[in-house]
Amino acid sequence: MKSIAIATAVVAVLAGCKDKTPPAPTEANITLVEAVTETVKNPHQVCKDVVVTHKVEPTDNNKILGTVGGAAAGAALGNQIGGGSGKVIATAAGTVAGAMTGRKIQDNVQQGDVVTSTEKQCHTEYTTSEKVAGYDVTYEVAGTPTTVRMQSKPTGKTFPIQDGKVLLPQ
Repeated sequence: MKSIAIATAVVAVLAGCKDKTPPAPTEANITLVEAVTETVKNPHQVCKDVVVTHKVEPTDNNKILGTVGGAAAGAALGNQIGGGSGKVIATAAGTVAGAMTGRKIQDNVQQGDVVTSTEKQCHTEYTTSEKVAGYDVTYEVAGTPTTVRMQSKPTGKTFPIQDGKVLLPQ
């Protein structure tokens, strides 16, 4: 009889436990939503007009004009000096010296020949901005937190649970 009473008590206790088992959760509560950002560099062209000076290529590389002009001026000056054969030597020396001087003068002038123009110069600059790459969403089921990365921000405060699995929106 004692055995029957104990068995009846055990069945009653077990039946009472069955009624007190909490139902399976139907929703997961969202506890935290954090935006995940990334820095994006955007290139763009920046152009401006710049004044540029270029050396002019000489049109008379042999400096003939300077040499001939200098020789003529040197001969004219040499011809003013002395008389007789001295005059011929002075004219010849003046011609050679004038030719060398004229050539050097033309070289100096050609070295200083420059042309100034305006050119458009461009280079790439970057602006940075922050872009939302997704959202880290933390939710709890029966007190256990789980964090997932989602492409878009959740619209509600819960996720449904079906067959024991949390259903996350696509």
